[in-house]
Amino acid sequence: MGDLGIFLLGAMQITLLDIVLSGDNIGVIALATKDLPEKYAKKASAIGVFAAVSLRIIFACLITYILMIEWLPIRLVGGLLLIKITWNFIKANGEEEDANVHVSSKFMGAIWSIIIADVTMSLDNVLAIASAADGNMVLIVFGLILNIPIIFFGSQYVAKLMNKHPLVIYIGGAVLAHTSFKMLLEDKLISPYIPSIIEVSVPYIAALFTIVYGFYIINKPKNYNFKDYKKQNLR
Repeated sequence: MGDLGIFLLGAMQITLLDIVLSGDNIGVIALATKDLPEKYAKKASAIGVFAAVSLRIIFACLITYILMIEWLPIRLVGGLLLIKITWNFIKANGEEEDANVHVSSKFMGAIWSIIIADVTMSLDNVLAIASAADGNMVLIVFGLILNIPIIFFGSQYVAKLMNKHPLVIYIGGAVLAHTSFKMLLEDKLISPYIPSIIEVSVPYIAALFTIVYGFYIINKPKNYNFKDYKKQNLR
């Protein structure tokens, strides 16, 4: 009974830690699925959650071997990929969407964005969780599986907020921007060559820039289409 209590306590600790660390994953899934019809959004969310949890379990199993690869710039590559994904999300919202883009294309695009972002972010999450679990693989897997409904329902709720309040999109983008620049600047290939003040401040500056950009996009005057003006006056 004592061992079971210790196990459950450890699982709760990992669950709380993973809830905090899953904020980025929830943001990615919400941003990727916000423009999809509800039916497709739920499918993409489910695939995204499955990918997020599966990748964390795989990384947890391979973490010892991954850390042995000293030359691998994991955070640098991951940060660059996440910057690109974040820009695509907020840029797509700032421009008129192509009405000819088929729903299935958007669906597959959303899934790929979720999976790529999950790959970049899952390793950092697993490093923290593996430390908390003290190498107990069963405990890591149990704690991660507990978070499946949290990520799934959390991303759906955030996606609804994004559709209702456009600024939430850029708040989510700001969180991802902070994460991506933090990963990039903490990589072992870059970190030794930059002052600590830059390493700390740049991620926050990127997040602030994203919020300011969001305010600009939301409040800027709509461009009046000259063709529409001509059509109206020719009638």
